[in-house]
Amino acid sequence: MKLHFLKFSLLILGSIVLLSSCKKDRDEENEEEVITTMQLTFVPVSGGATLTFQFDDPDGPGGNNPTIDQIALAANTTYNVSLQLLNKTVSPVENITAEVAAEAASHRFYYQPSAGSNITVTNFNNDAAGIPLGLTSTWATGSAATGTIKITLRHYPGNPPNKAADDTVTSSKSSTDIEVDFNTRVQ
Repeated sequence: MKLHFLKFSLLILGSIVLLSSCKKDRDEENEEEVITTMQLTFVPVSGGATLTFQFDDPDGPGGNNPTIDQIALAANTTYNVSLQLLNKTVSPVENITAEVAAEAASHRFYYQPSAGSNITVTNFNNDAAGIPLGLTSTWATGSAATGTIKITLRHYPGNPPNKAADDTVTSSKSSTDIEVDFNTRVQ
């Protein structure tokens, strides 16, 4: 009887240790989201029609090729821009933007216009620590030009996240959630 009790006790103790070692800390848990769509909405500061451009890969990575709109903007114009992220592989479509905003301290958008594109991106919204997030921004155009802009969403892990104002897009402290190269035309 003592032998059975000892075996049973060791089995219970082993199960507790195994379950404890497999349990994830909720603060460290962050499932990577599927992002199929990046949509940019441009509102001219001086008035005019709202413009929308997007990267769209509705079947997700590895399926059909995505469609990527060319961003065509008026010359010498300032726009207030908002960015939205979606997951179209599920029904109903999931708005990932809300999660990025809720986890602002762990995320940051980087905007990299090519030289000669005549586009400047400034005035990013910030996280609670005052570090740029970039779900909203201001874009200013110069004279007519063509070029590209790379938009990258980086994720900073940790509790608390280790995001800093001077982090670059290639920081080893973060990883890429989505990166899109848009062709641009200022006309």
